[in-house]
Amino acid sequence: MKPLFRSLVIGSALLAAPFALHAQVAPAGTLSNQQLSDGLKAGLGAIISQSLGQGNVSVSVPPALAKIQAALGKTANADKAAGFSSAFSAAVAQVAPQAKGLMQSALKETKVDDPKAVLAGGADAGTQYLKKAMAPAVREKLLPLVKLATASSGLSVKAKDMLALAGPLAALGGSKAIGDLDGYLCDQIIEQSFALVGKQEATVRANPALLTDSALGQKVFSMFKK
Repeated sequence: MKPLFRSLVIGSALLAAPFALHAQVAPAGTLSNQQLSDGLKAGLGAIISQSLGQGNVSVSVPPALAKIQAALGKTANADKAAGFSSAFSAAVAQVAPQAKGLMQSALKETKVDDPKAVLAGGADAGTQYLKKAMAPAVREKLLPLVKLATASSGLSVKAKDMLALAGPLAALGGSKAIGDLDGYLCDQIIEQSFALVGKQEATVRANPALLTDSALGQKVFSMFKK
């Protein structure tokens, strides 16, 4: 090879080297917006499954009824208060696990236009996004299930029986609480469910390896690890 030609070849190789090196070290984890969205949703789906197990959701009795219940519990009518408490717990136990499936179904229909912003947000940014996008649809489907559960447990009847024995305590708002018992129970189940999901999301953001059921979700959350 002639000296001049050899010099040109070597010079061209040297000039090309930085570009070749750049191509080799380009971030292997660079994902499209759609991939980020799919990974975010897959990760959140896994988080919902992890956080909403049987018996995880706990709902307190409406404050007005709790006062009446506590007062009656110290009288000869304590059995009425206990009956209401048992019916309330039974309704929660029947309905709360169904919120998980409804949230998973709603998640599939949820569109995330800017997944990068959600992933770069706070510790429970994904949960807050889902809550805003999904809560109305989840409530619409959960409320009929709540009504079936409260009817089967006799919750409203037991609440009215308790209120009838409350005397002056009935003025504490018991009637209003009974009238909105189904709505209260539904809203509390949804609120507590999202609270558990948010707590688990924060845990996963700190340790994305917990997303063992979703390789793409694990990859995406790792890219935005908190």
